[in-house]
Amino acid sequence: MLLNHKYEIFPTKEQKDMLDRWLHYCRQLYNSALLDKQRKYKQKKENYDMYDMRKQLKMDQETYPFLKGVPSQSVQDVFLRLKKAFDNFFRKDTKYPKMKKSKEYKSITFPQFGLNSKGYRFAMSFSGTGQLYNTKLGEIDILLHRPLEGKIKQLIVKRQGHRWYAIFCVERQALPSSIDTDNAVGIDVGINKYAVLSNGTAYENPRFLRKKEKQLKKAQRALSKKKKGSANYIKQVQPVRQLHGKVANQRRDFLHKLSYNLSKDYSVIAVENLNIRNMVKNKKLSKSISDAGWGMFRNMLAYKCENQGGVLVKVEPKYTSQDCSSCGERVKKSLSVRTHICTSCGTVLDRDHNASLNILKKGVEQLSVAK
Repeated sequence: MLLNHKYEIFPTKEQKDMLDRWLHYCRQLYNSALLDKQRKYKQKKENYDMYDMRKQLKMDQETYPFLKGVPSQSVQDVFLRLKKAFDNFFRKDTKYPKMKKSKEYKSITFPQFGLNSKGYRFAMSFSGTGQLYNTKLGEIDILLHRPLEGKIKQLIVKRQGHRWYAIFCVERQALPSSIDTDNAVGIDVGINKYAVLSNGTAYENPRFLRKKEKQLKKAQRALSKKKKGSANYIKQVQPVRQLHGKVANQRRDFLHKLSYNLSKDYSVIAVENLNIRNMVKNKKLSKSISDAGWGMFRNMLAYKCENQGGVLVKVEPKYTSQDCSSCGERVKKSLSVRTHICTSCGTVLDRDHNASLNILKKGVEQLSVAK
């Protein structure tokens, strides 16, 4: 299985400037290739593939020699990103690819890391002192707060605000899957309670964004009063970014800990396969749904279950809140009704607990059919 490990790095001012230039050049190449692709299709109805992009790059490098300063494999990855963007669009997973702004293009990829079979260094490797090394950048300090386990397949250097990170994609052996339906749990995620398990355990919703809303409003109000692009505007952007970064880090930390503990304790975890993109169209609930990070939680559960030798089952969410977990009778209720009361069998349960029991039942049935 492939896992990502993220570490903070501490480039010098000169190294930051060079990395920023590389990001700028890669973004320009991405936008240029996107425009060329659109133009060629509009004029001749022809596809503009990666071969054409590489051919155009060779000509651009002759015209603009500074492009040769960017690591060649990182440049090739720019075209791969554009290809993936169109592939996702044609699969209807994302919207049509658009031009990237400076704040949107924040990472550069090094598809190979370390030494090749002949002992020569790739574009990025570790130096003898355990630091990141590139011939143009030199040694970059890195905080390896945990060991890297597995074979490093690629490295992504990412800028987040004023901070820089190295994200290693490592390949490691996953534990053999041991499906024990007796050690299974259903999870219903929500807004009032973040998660309610089929065994009755409930986890409170931390609402990190809501708690920082007053500070964010104050910072954003001050930003709106500044002239866009001025020195004071750029200065005021930082507090806003820091607050959003703080909220994102708190949310990620909470979800990592919760998903790890659940994947460690249960062999089978069943969750609803929610269409979150459609759910956030609800203007009254969109902010709360985005703050909850259900999609991130589901993704974390998926790879952590695999890493622990368990399995994550995604079930159809239809009627999980309406059906009675005891007798199966459909009891219609609005979202404001938080208690499930079955008139057929007399079952009285918390709405979310009832839903989690239905999710567990569907998950176990789905597994038995798959076998």
